[in-house]
Amino acid sequence: MYGKHFESMYEGSMYGAGVAVFAVWGYVIAHTFDSRVELNAKRLADTLGGSVDEIEQAIRFLMRPDPHSRHKEHEGRRLVQEGEFQFRVPSWPYYRKIRNEDERREYNRNRQAKRRAALKQGVPLAGEPEAVQAMADGDDARADEIAATPASQLRS
Repeated sequence: MYGKHFESMYEGSMYGAGVAVFAVWGYVIAHTFDSRVELNAKRLADTLGGSVDEIEQAIRFLMRPDPHSRHKEHEGRRLVQEGEFQFRVPSWPYYRKIRNEDERREYNRNRQAKRRAALKQGVPLAGEPEAVQAMADGDDARADEIAATPASQLRS
């Protein structure tokens, strides 16, 4: 698993919460799948190098209501306990969407960069040869039709 830490985490209402809270929250971010994460304080203490008491306190902190949280769902709680070791992360879908939006933007940037590079090398765009041929044949209507067709519908 992986997750992204957003800089706002260190500046918002968790500011000053302590090293154990940020360590547990980092673990939660990296291990949450579909809004769920399993947290065993004994195992986390071994993994993170803290005491069981520190980890339990950090988990309790993350379960408390936070009136200053950016996410008001569940009174700003970062964790909602659902079972002995099972927790739900209410803000997971929101941050997951941000990651996907960032990835979409990166994909589009890369795709546009490849398109620009192809244009510099003289590689024709999808449909370009057919549109040029239609214009040469005097069929401006066909050339306009090709130009108005989305590239995804044209053969390269």
